[in-house]
Amino acid sequence: MIGYAYVECMLYDVQSLKAKRSVIKQAMHQATKHLNVSITEIDYHDLWQRTAFEIACVSKDQVLAEQLLQDVISRIDSRSDLDITTVQYEWL
Repeated sequence: MIGYAYVECMLYDVQSLKAKRSVIKQAMHQATKHLNVSITEIDYHDLWQRTAFEIACVSKDQVLAEQLLQDVISRIDSRSDLDITTVQYEWL
């Protein structure tokens, strides 16, 4: 089972693209540090205060894949500098 999540976030405290990249890099590293998932920024590259991530994982069943994706999303959501606005799941 392949699990996929699309996550949009707002970054309210950044004032430059350089600051945004720093926050995103830290968030992606923290979210995947101990989890076997793939995460990448896919949209809003030239906007300071908005970003979108794609997160993918492979598991033997949908329940485990969903738990893994929710764990990654909760790690991103626990950050004070990111505010999640949209989450969409897909299963392949």
